[in-house]
Amino acid sequence: MRSSHFSWTLSLLACAALTACGGGASSPDTSLTRGASAPGAVALNVQLDAADPAANVEALPSFHAAAVELDEPDDGATPRQTQALAGLSTRRLTLATLDDSRRAHALSSGAGEAQPLAATTTVTTYTPAQIRAAYGLPALPASTTGLTAAQAAQLGAGQTIYIVNAKHNPNVVAELAAFNAKFGLPTCSSRTLTASSALPLAAASSSGCELVVAYSAGNALSSTAPAYDSGWATEIALDVQWAHATAPLARLVLIEAPDAGVASLTGAVGLANRMGAGVVSMSFGANEGSWTASYDSVFSGAGMSYVAATGDNGAAVSWPSVSTKVLAVGGTTLSYTGSGARSETTWSGTGGGVSAYTALPSYQSGSIGGYARRAVADVAFNADPNSGQYVATIAPGTTAPRWISAGGTSLSTPQWAGLLAVSNAIRAAAGKAALGQPHAALYQQIGSVPTQYSAAFKDITLGANGGCGTCVAKPGYDTPTGWGTPNVSALLTSLSGVSVSGGGTGTTPSPAPTPTPKPTPAPAPSGLALTTTALNGVAGKSFSGTIGYSAPGASALAISISGAASGMVFSANSSGITVGWAQPVVGKTNLVITLMDNLGRTTTGTVVVTISAK
Repeated sequence: MRSSHFSWTLSLLACAALTACGGGASSPDTSLTRGASAPGAVALNVQLDAADPAANVEALPSFHAAAVELDEPDDGATPRQTQALAGLSTRRLTLATLDDSRRAHALSSGAGEAQPLAATTTVTTYTPAQIRAAYGLPALPASTTGLTAAQAAQLGAGQTIYIVNAKHNPNVVAELAAFNAKFGLPTCSSRTLTASSALPLAAASSSGCELVVAYSAGNALSSTAPAYDSGWATEIALDVQWAHATAPLARLVLIEAPDAGVASLTGAVGLANRMGAGVVSMSFGANEGSWTASYDSVFSGAGMSYVAATGDNGAAVSWPSVSTKVLAVGGTTLSYTGSGARSETTWSGTGGGVSAYTALPSYQSGSIGGYARRAVADVAFNADPNSGQYVATIAPGTTAPRWISAGGTSLSTPQWAGLLAVSNAIRAAAGKAALGQPHAALYQQIGSVPTQYSAAFKDITLGANGGCGTCVAKPGYDTPTGWGTPNVSALLTSLSGVSVSGGGTGTTPSPAPTPTPKPTPAPAPSGLALTTTALNGVAGKSFSGTIGYSAPGASALAISISGAASGMVFSANSSGITVGWAQPVVGKTNLVITLMDNLGRTTTGTVVVTISAK
């Protein structure tokens, strides 16, 4: 375990043990005896001051917004076109920034009030119904009441999408309600978790949407909301609304980290791992570095899928999308009239490239050629803010929604998260296990099988995200757009093995030939483990032994020990857990030890203490 300093506090979970410890003491003990009069588990909390390789690295939201405030959406069947300001950067553009630009223009022109800015860029903005039609998502029913299990599954019922972001959006519930009302989407109940809320969460509803808001403190819940930030608030609004538009009956869990540091965001992902199986959507990124491997183990939760934006700076590789355990989502420019087939080219701003640090994963080595290390993206979706999608935003202190045309790979990401949630719902309805990490299915089961690939994906062959040799879209896999964009009904059929109907733009394939693996118990995530299984001593001699553990990348560790014999004492340091026993007795004691670190990893093992006769 990496550590330069440690401290620990210990407590007994049982009330009687707290009295034995002197519960009102101002400084904690460093060891604790569990005697016959104090039943319960021993709990050790170890805080390590380990050097954080990404201590000064912050992630940024990956959204873009066209430089125009849109009129309220109408009910038209065709996408709306409007004119936007040319020359104002769309990267992380908020309405507050656009308002400031208008005011500055008014002052510079001497008009004394906001005047229209020169509008020379045409922006096309799509509604949820138009996006569903363009990509072939199953059509929304007129009502979600009385749906069959199969129909509800095609809307993501019973599944959970975790949306991880930094900072706080105080109006996320009202924004989603305005979005739903405008576009006829199912309404969502809402609640906010507190620090004492039980984890994992109860199963998601099989018939309705819920928005759950959670504040993270590492991988634990907090009752304190983070500070407001207009950029992150816009990102949150975008992510929540379009995850819902894609999987309208899935439960949405918004996890707000206190800041945008890599450690805080990783802790929020660890909290999602503790909440239960689902899909984690991450619409943010930081430039990759040698540090990225230190955080890779957080993307190993049982029954979890992880989806991340490739970024919005053109050809570049960012974390967390570079992880081989994360589905990296790039972006396109969409052209769709409201009927017929869509056309797409590479969005020039999409991230993507070849990692300088992460090794080529096995699922890529046999499916794509010419790449020495991990290549991103894996897949793509519409991301150009000038072929954007409606997002409702409400500024603090106001109640009326204002509308933007949003884009960026942060728009692509929650929609792919929604697709994986729908796939899991369909699989669950058919008695199959969740997909988990989808790379093997996408690369070997679909990408390498021509008939499956041509049906499930639209291959993007035009455009580029830079001037390098690998920056240009081409037939088959490429780094700007991965395998391409989904023909959703056909893709869901391939991923689930269940025929899915809808307004797809590709030919529906037969269910994928690769058999669905039977569910197996999930192993403990890589890296967190007990390294000692047995200790031995002799009766009549004072016993002392150390139980080793491994927790690479962790900065905090919670240890629970049950089954201790009367008279045993415990302490913890950077080498492990020390067991002391002044007067051991002959026999075997099974210590059941659970480790949980700040990355959300948990493992349980048994250490047998054997005391032999003299």
